[in-house]
Amino acid sequence: MTIELEAWSERVVALTSGQATTVADVGLVRVLVDEPPDRWRLAAESRVGVARGDDWELRVNPRLAIPRLMFLLSYAADPRGWRDVGPTFAAEDDLFTAVASAFAVHAERALSPAPIRGYVNLEDRSTVLRGRLRMADQLARWPAQPIPLEIAHDDFTADVPENQLVRGAAELLLRMPLLPFRVRRRLLRIRATLEDVTPSPPAASVDVPALTRLNVRYRGALVLARLILQGCSISTRAGKASGISFVFDMNSVFENFLSVTLKAAIERHGGRLDPQHRREHLDLQKRIRLIPDLTWWKGGTCRAVIDAKYKPLTDQQFPNADAYQMLAYCTALDLDRGYLVYAKDAGEADRNHTIKNAGKVIHVRAIDVERPPADVLTQVERLACAIAETTRGAASAAA
Repeated sequence: MTIELEAWSERVVALTSGQATTVADVGLVRVLVDEPPDRWRLAAESRVGVARGDDWELRVNPRLAIPRLMFLLSYAADPRGWRDVGPTFAAEDDLFTAVASAFAVHAERALSPAPIRGYVNLEDRSTVLRGRLRMADQLARWPAQPIPLEIAHDDFTADVPENQLVRGAAELLLRMPLLPFRVRRRLLRIRATLEDVTPSPPAASVDVPALTRLNVRYRGALVLARLILQGCSISTRAGKASGISFVFDMNSVFENFLSVTLKAAIERHGGRLDPQHRREHLDLQKRIRLIPDLTWWKGGTCRAVIDAKYKPLTDQQFPNADAYQMLAYCTALDLDRGYLVYAKDAGEADRNHTIKNAGKVIHVRAIDVERPPADVLTQVERLACAIAETTRGAASAAA
C-alpha cells in the first residue's frame, strides 16, 4: 500500500493499529485517530521524504520543485560544491529517487578508475612482528608468552573515511525498495567496489573529510552521502527493522541554508553571525531560555536577531506566534528591531510591524526559494545589506 500526500496537507487512510504505530514512529507525519478502529488522519507539516514498512509506503512530497530543494540542501552542506551536485537533479520528479540517482552518478565518478587509498593505523594480533609491539597490551594479555604478539602497524588501504561515507550511503539506499532498476544497479556496483570498506552508520551529524587535491573528485559524492546519512533512519521493534525513512525537515533545511548564506554575506560588514545562540534568557531568574536561530554580534554587542521560518507568508494569515517569539528575543537582547525571514511563494510582499507600547519593530522578510539559485543568493545578499544598514542607522540615532 502506497500513501502519498504533499507537505502541509492531510489525508485520511485505512491502517491497522500496528501500521499506524509504525508510521508514527518514523516521524514523517502526525498520526491522529479519525474513525476508530482503522481510519487514521495523516497530517504532514514541514517534513518531507519517504518512509516504508513491511506492507506500506508513505511519501510526503515537497511543494518546492526538486532541483530547488536540492540546491538548498547541497548548498548548506557545501557552498563550494553545490554546482557540481545540482545539475543531476533536473530529470527526476521524486525527492528520494533524485537523491539516490544523483548520489549513484557522483559516487561512480568518484570511484573511477579506483577508490582512493590511504594509510590507516591498525591494532592487530599476529604471530610475526609487524610495525611495533604494543608492550602494555602484550604484558597484560600474554605474560611470559612469546606469541601471539599485540602489534600496531600502518596499512595502505581503501578503508578510509571518504570511502566509508560512500559505502554507508549506498547501503542505506539499497535498503529502500522501489528504487529504479538503473539506480539500484549502480548502487550495487558501488557496494561491490567497496566491499572491504566499513560503511558509515546513519547519524544526526556526519563529519566529512576536508577536500584536498587527492580527494577532490569525491566532492559531489560526499555532499550527497552526508545528506543521505543524516536523512535516513531505521526504526526497530522486537529485534527487527520495522520502518525505514528518508526524511528532511524543511524548517531545518531553510534554517541551515540561511545560516550558511547569510553568515558569508553579513560578515562582510564586520562582526560574526552566531547560529543557535544559547546564552540568553527572557527572565531575570534565568529559567526561560531563548534560542534564536541567528544573532549578529559586532564589537561585543548583539546588533541583530534573525529567525528563519519555512512557512507560506500570506497577508491574510500572518503567524502571530512567530511575532510573539521575535518580540521576546528583542526584549531579552535589548534590541529595537528583529527579523523574521520566511521562505515564500512568488508575489508576496515584505512588511514591518511596529509593536504598540514597546518601541520595537519586527521586520518580516521573505526569500523566494522558487527562483534560480543565483537569484536566491542575490536575495540573501540584499537582506544582509539591509540588516547591516538598518542596524547601523539605529546605532547612529542612539548615539
